[in-house]
Amino acid sequence: MLTKILLLNTALLAAACQATNPTANSAAQPSADPASPAAEPPGGGSEKLFAHRWALTEAAGQPVAPTGDASEAHLLFFPPSRVTGSTGCNRLTGSFELTGGGQVKFSPLGTTRMMCPEPAAAGETRFVQAMATVKSYYVTDEALELRDGTTVVARFRATPASPEK
Repeated sequence: MLTKILLLNTALLAAACQATNPTANSAAQPSADPASPAAEPPGGGSEKLFAHRWALTEAAGQPVAPTGDASEAHLLFFPPSRVTGSTGCNRLTGSFELTGGGQVKFSPLGTTRMMCPEPAAAGETRFVQAMATVKSYYVTDEALELRDGTTVVARFRATPASPEK
């Protein structure tokens, strides 16, 4: 009887070990659909976050006109978890956490408090409010999308990274 119990336990243990392998392997595969919020380029894409200065082109569904100067709304990511940039009027800084599968969590971002003329003030408000809702990202060599789940709340284009820290 003891032999049968040990044999049954061994069989159950072997079955349990084999059942976890396909699940682990399938979870590691990124989605092939770039429109999927969890989709990332192979390798996670997070290294691309750090390679560029990201100029804001759209916030909360509204286009943002590029200015091409230092006050242009943008983000810069620094390893392992620091983000800085500009709202288009004020400087911003904070931290973020990449949690895998294209997920990102930003700390509340701090900004300077200079008075902004219109339309920069309205653009800044849209940008800061959009950043507060971000849950995921999708990044390529040319573009970055920040999403609140399924909806893109901010779009950026890659520009050469500056030495700002």
